[in-house]
Amino acid sequence: MTKDTVRLTERDAAMLAGEMGVAAQMAMRILVTMAGVYGATQLLDIESAHIDGCLYHGYSGLEFAERLVSGGARVAVPTTLNVGAMDLLHPEAFRGTAQVGQWATRMMEAYQAMGCRPTFTCAPYQALHRPPFGAQIAWAESNAIVFANSVLGARTNRYGDFIDICCAITGRAPDVGLHRTENRRGQWLFRLRDIPARLLGEDVLFPVLGYWLGMRTGTKIPVIDGLLPGTTEDQLKGLGAAAASSGGVALFHAVRVTPEAPTLNAAFGGRPPERVVDVTLDDLRSALGVLSTAPDGPIHVVALGSPHFSLDEFARLLPLVEAHPPRPEVEFIVCTHRLALAALQQRGWLARLRAVGVQVIVDTCVVVTPIVRARGGVLMTNSGKFAHYSPGNIGLQVVYGSLEECVRSGALGRVWRDASLWAGDSGHYSVGQSGSEQWPVASDQWPEQEPHPMEGLSTDLLNTDRYLLPTALVLDAPLSLWGGLEPTTGDIIDQRHPQCGANVSGRVLVMPVGKGSSSASSILLEAARLGTAPAAIVLAEMDGILALGAAVAREMYGVEVPVVVAGEQYGRLRDGQPVDLSGTGVIKWTP
Repeated sequence: MTKDTVRLTERDAAMLAGEMGVAAQMAMRILVTMAGVYGATQLLDIESAHIDGCLYHGYSGLEFAERLVSGGARVAVPTTLNVGAMDLLHPEAFRGTAQVGQWATRMMEAYQAMGCRPTFTCAPYQALHRPPFGAQIAWAESNAIVFANSVLGARTNRYGDFIDICCAITGRAPDVGLHRTENRRGQWLFRLRDIPARLLGEDVLFPVLGYWLGMRTGTKIPVIDGLLPGTTEDQLKGLGAAAASSGGVALFHAVRVTPEAPTLNAAFGGRPPERVVDVTLDDLRSALGVLSTAPDGPIHVVALGSPHFSLDEFARLLPLVEAHPPRPEVEFIVCTHRLALAALQQRGWLARLRAVGVQVIVDTCVVVTPIVRARGGVLMTNSGKFAHYSPGNIGLQVVYGSLEECVRSGALGRVWRDASLWAGDSGHYSVGQSGSEQWPVASDQWPEQEPHPMEGLSTDLLNTDRYLLPTALVLDAPLSLWGGLEPTTGDIIDQRHPQCGANVSGRVLVMPVGKGSSSASSILLEAARLGTAPAAIVLAEMDGILALGAAVAREMYGVEVPVVVAGEQYGRLRDGQPVDLSGTGVIKWTP
């Protein structure tokens, strides 16, 4: 299926023809291209959008946004903005160069100029914008996507930077994937077995469980059986954010907890699960070890609020931090949104937090922009997402713990543990330095893929006759380009990845699928602008976010980065082999 087979309404066709301005034309052109990649035969109307692309990752993203503004772009549906790279209310918190600060601010202003609401939060669902059950939306930002799908029951695909604003401008999205009921059924069943009842009610469990699920499922839809009926939204928020960071999870079901899973049978749409996995306390302990990259010891930073802290979380934090204020030498930072900040001020909580040494940041977060003073050492967090991205993004090793463990560790200047949390029957546990994530690595171990609306498509994304490409770089595990690739050099920087330190520039990057952040498309675009991008990307299954980055690279700079689904040939590619890629998606290589 190609973009030429997508049926357009008269309004769609008018936008594509430029009758509604050059910005709307560009947006529709990208949207139609991606609809072809997804395998959509038509577009559908959306009720809202959430834009991840307002976060500065390099000058290419700013150029894209300002090209839309200069072309007269205006959003057609209510549209919220994800975090930017600046706390616009407290610009003094930014520790980067003045030039980058100016560009980052211009980028945030560009999206406001298109009519987007200046929410600047990764958690718009926290009373800012909560689409109703069944609403068709186009959301980017990995945690927002999985929360909207799973907890709210709204419908969005795993959208990346650029297509989010294209959907907002046109009011349309590809009618495919998780927008359709038949594709929202659970696939793999995860049964919680012999997990202590106390742990099931503790916030600390959920990022760990989510991280373990993401590592195991990739892009499959997991169904979790065994969570307590009273599981909170904040707990589900932490689970989904971690699963979307370690894997490509865009939707999960929790039996008797999330709206599309009132029963186990309903979660699977009346079909049997493709796979059944029992999750034990030992499994969760293994993920706990992966989340921490440093052994328990001295810490330099405590960072909370990814996704952004809710008022309920602040209510739990305040008495803890007043009882155990951080040491002066320990930075204690909490990231949240403007609505929460206003509520903190109104209740008098903000002054109390500041009085004990807590810094509250809005509009951004510590892993996307230079805020932390420390340029080395250890960061402690209760966020699976912070734990995943901090080593690669800001160069700090990380220790994961509960909220109380983070607070009391900040007061001591070194890690404090509640030994009972993960002890189970043994009465003790420990967290040490971990190795690489435990993804299936060999081709014969990769989960068997069933036909999917985004698989088995034409790989002729860039519609060229022939490429002569250099050698393959075959990754042992999926890679999130954001937090995993430095676009200025082409180096893999994810410290948990088996090929950390390898360089992708000019290589044929081979991996099962992408994972993690919606910003992968922005990183690929910036690498294309700088000349550090892979010569091509070969996947076992289609990844729309990577294909999107390639499509926009051609749109903006005329740079071709073919994204190809290898199908059954995927497991035959070997590291270092010269690869020849034709425009029909046929892969050839020299043994």
